Amino acid sequence: MHIFKHPNCQHRLSWLIALVVIAGSLFGTTTTSEVYAQRRKSVFDQTDSKTEAEKMAAEKMATQKKANQPDPRAAAAAKKKQQELASKFAPQVVVLEVKKEGVQLVATWFPPIIEDKKEKQADKKKAPVDQNAKKDKEAGKSTAPFILVHDWSRSRADLLMLASFLQQQGHAVIVPDLRGHGESVGMLGSTKLLDHKKFNKADKASAVGDIDQCKRFLQEKNNEGIINIDLLNIVAVGDSCHLAIAWTLADWAWEPMGGMKQGKDVKSLILFSPTKKFAGSSLKKLMKSPLISGRKATPLPMLVVWGEQSAVAKDNNDFIDLLRKFRPEVPEGTDLATLWATQNLFHFQASTTMSGFELAGNPNAKQIWTFANNFVSQKVLVSKDQYPWQIRGADAVIKARDAEK
Repeated sequence: MHIFKHPNCQHRLSWLIALVVIAGSLFGTTTTSEVYAQRRKSVFDQTDSKTEAEKMAAEKMATQKKANQPDPRAAAAAKKKQQELASKFAPQVVVLEVKKEGVQLVATWFPPIIEDKKEKQADKKKAPVDQNAKKDKEAGKSTAPFILVHDWSRSRADLLMLASFLQQQGHAVIVPDLRGHGESVGMLGSTKLLDHKKFNKADKASAVGDIDQCKRFLQEKNNEGIINIDLLNIVAVGDSCHLAIAWTLADWAWEPMGGMKQGKDVKSLILFSPTKKFAGSSLKKLMKSPLISGRKATPLPMLVVWGEQSAVAKDNNDFIDLLRKFRPEVPEGTDLATLWATQNLFHFQASTTMSGFELAGNPNAKQIWTFANNFVSQKVLVSKDQYPWQIRGADAVIKARDAEK
């Protein structure tokens, strides 16, 4: 009999096969587990090694990034400081009173941007330096002030961008609305409003008092040590050039009193498109003054700006021709240093039909503004040591003298 055909043998065979299958499975599982474990270990070893390298690289990058980036607290402090400085030197609207006539002038004051070196050193945790502290105290006393006079029938808004530009160059600027213009329409103790359209010739001419009031304001700033009034510059536009020249002549007519300086503070005139006549005044008549013409006197440095194709081009060319008689220009080809040192008359003819406030207040006219700033730097500030700061005004001088006793 065949062994495999016996029932018991078949049963045993089934169990035997089952045991072989189970043993093979166990062996395979064990082997597979060991291989998997080895592979897993190998992979984990590589992964752990790679992660460590990456960690080191990431830490290095983080350190470099941290070193390159400012401390958030320091950045916040710097931003706050910037905001404080911007607020400190921001333009201010001021109201000035022409006392004799009760006219209330509204003007915008652009204080000089003077960095406090002593505070800057403290911020950097450096030891304070006495010399720098002294310079901080004296900084304003070499700052040049400007009075900007808008064209008749216009307003100070025309010149605010030019004023801001001049402030950024280190100057101080005041820009008034002339009486009857813009916001300067009020009268002290009266409900009557001023209207320049109703002014007669005398009313128009009286606006020189507005420029004088601006100078009084600047004189107070001078006595505070913020500016040097003796480095004063006047910028005027169109018809108002007549007012600016007339007031400048009046300023230079003041003589010292009791050893105290009273006038002669204007050191340059910048005229944008001056008109031939205004309110009974004419350029030809103003030319009679030696301070303007240069005849038998050292003339005041003057810059005239106009558009070559503008309506006032001929009048401005004629004005320059008259001035050239006693204000000779240096020959062409003269080096720039000699030109600035010897010439007192400059003119800028822009290749445009624009004139007046269109040139003085145009943000695209920065080439003209830059030239005007260079003119003041070369003709006024280069000689600022000749005009040392001093207390001005009888009351202020007496008060200062009493304080010294």
